[in-house]
Amino acid sequence: MAGDGTDLYGAFFERLDAPAGPRAKALHAYWRALAPPPNLPWRRQIAMDDLARLDCLDSIFILEPLEDGSDWRYRLLGTRIVEIYGQEVTNVPLREHMTSEEAEQAIALSNAVRDSREPLFLRARFVSGDYDTPIETMSLPILGRDADDVWLFGGTFFTSR
Repeated sequence: MAGDGTDLYGAFFERLDAPAGPRAKALHAYWRALAPPPNLPWRRQIAMDDLARLDCLDSIFILEPLEDGSDWRYRLLGTRIVEIYGQEVTNVPLREHMTSEEAEQAIALSNAVRDSREPLFLRARFVSGDYDTPIETMSLPILGRDADDVWLFGGTFFTSR
């Protein structure tokens, strides 16, 4: 990986300066309202009823780093994301359900958000099976079990719903 971080996004993603779509904007505003910067919200502050009201519940995720720091796993995964993946991958490490290249990039991006404690907004084209659609995704840092344990909360929004 290049020292300037340009390889981090590779051929898969385009970095956005801020969320673009209405549901992405709503989810980001919700995250900010939980704990205004520079603070991070706690996992326990996230309420499923709130996410349902925002029309985001089917498209959200929470990622937890594995204890050894080598990978991440979904602790919560919206039904729309499960539908697109074609399988339930909650509690499955990224390396076990993604291609090697995809997993390495997802882990690197997740580690970058964890380390910087700054949100990341991306756009990509998702192609798999019957799906060929643009997506907008975001990773928002949250506190897991303690103030040093950073997890990721976010959403992946597919244009065809």
